Formats: sequence, structure tokens, C-alpha cells
Amino acid sequence: MPPTPVLHKLQIAPAGSFHVLEGAKAIKLRARTMYIPSPLDIATAIQAIPYGHTRSLRDLRHDIAVAHHADITCPSRSTLYWKWLAQATVELGDAPSPFVVPWWRVLKDGKLNPQLPGGIAAQRALLQQEGISL
Repeated sequence: MPPTPVLHKLQIAPAGSFHVLEGAKAIKLRARTMYIPSPLDIATAIQAIPYGHTRSLRDLRHDIAVAHHADITCPSRSTLYWKWLAQATVELGDAPSPFVVPWWRVLKDGKLNPQLPGGIAAQRALLQQEGISL
């Protein structure tokens, strides 16, 4: 069975990388160093969230930055990979894959995300199955 388009994107995405920020970018991001995560970095962080708990995307990014000795983790790449992982999880179902993650446990600024598969209703329902009400 060939990989789905989103799974293919996850598989060919670049490895994580460390960058030193300079000039306007450093000022804008208020950081000297940035880690650009790989999909596996994001997947691993999401998989570490225990059943019945949630984490903010901001907290996941912070943990990844600390693990890679950076000031910050790239916000746009983190969000993009979270969305791709959510879609891949829906498409793959129970198939074994490092890209199957409990994406619904991640909140953006403490809120449900309408841009994830099934929108807010689907994320809320999956959280309620774990005893979490938002």
C-alpha cells in the first residue's frame, strides 16, 4: 500500500536542525538560537503526553528547545507538523507507525484547534473519551 500524501510529506521532511539567529530575526523571535524540529521530534513529544492529560503546543515547543539546547523551537514548523501528524493518524488508524500520535491531547493556547481533522467537535470528543472536558 503506497503512503498517503501526508504520510509521504512526513517521511521526506528534513531532520531537525539547530540555527543561530541574527539581526532582525533574533530580535523578532527574542531568541539567539532556534531548533527547527523534525516530524519525529513533534511526534515523540506528543506521544509522551499521558492518557487523560493535555499539553499546550507552546509547552511542547519549550521542551523540544531545551532538549536541543536552543532558546526556542520553530513555531510554524511545529504547528505544521502537528497538523500533518493529526491527519496521518486519522488516515492510518491503528496501523503501526511512528507518526500515529494522540494529537488531540495538544492544545493551542489552551484551546481546541478547528484546523485539525474533524474540527473542534472531533478533538473535544476524543478528549472527552479520556475524561477531559474543555
